[in-house]
Amino acid sequence: MQQTIQTTLLIIGGGPGGYVAAIRAGQLGIPTVLVEGQALGGTCLNIGCIPSKALIHVAEQFHQTSRFAGPSELGISVSSPQLDIGKSVAWKDGIVDRLTTGVGALLKKHGVKVVQGWAKVLDG
Repeated sequence: MQQTIQTTLLIIGGGPGGYVAAIRAGQLGIPTVLVEGQALGGTCLNIGCIPSKALIHVAEQFHQTSRFAGPSELGISVSSPQLDIGKSVAWKDGIVDRLTTGVGALLKKHGVKVVQGWAKVLDG
């Protein structure tokens, strides 16, 4: 279903450029509509930078912990660490969810109307 919305400012894309511009416009009192075809936050927040860095952190912690496995000169030994990748992915998903929810809350706080879908510019 096509929807026609009149607004002063239309922002297409809810990535880091789009949502920041929309929040600022809202702070300035400019009637703003942001259209996003997928999830707020764009590629970086949802499937790129942030999730990758979270999983890299898991890998670093696993590697660090692995160094302590086996016997030591002090007579202390621990078993090799195990990775529950399901829990690691759930932890990463929780981070992404908190951040995207925060973006949505900021947009709402500043009066930006968010439309889930694809924009089509009919007239300049």
